[in-house]
Amino acid sequence: MTPCIGEDFVFWRPPAGGDEALGIVDFSIFPHVDHEDLPDNSMAGAEKWAAGIPGPAYAIDDDTAIKVTDGTVEVVSEGRWRLFTPDA
Repeated sequence: MTPCIGEDFVFWRPPAGGDEALGIVDFSIFPHVDHEDLPDNSMAGAEKWAAGIPGPAYAIDDDTAIKVTDGTVEVVSEGRWRLFTPDA
């Protein structure tokens, strides 16, 4: 659903290459932050990943969801999340 997923999440390469995705929303997502079975999915890892993303990107844990209504983004969370922006 995001415009791109970042090189870290590309496991299959389309014939034209790249990390493009559907682009339904205008931000990218780094899922499962701090999940016990995914040691590379730390907030530090998310920050490194986000540095290669050209637009806004959210790092979210499994207690977080992102709701988009008429283009307005709302983070619904009882956990840990962070918004990365290219300017930050």
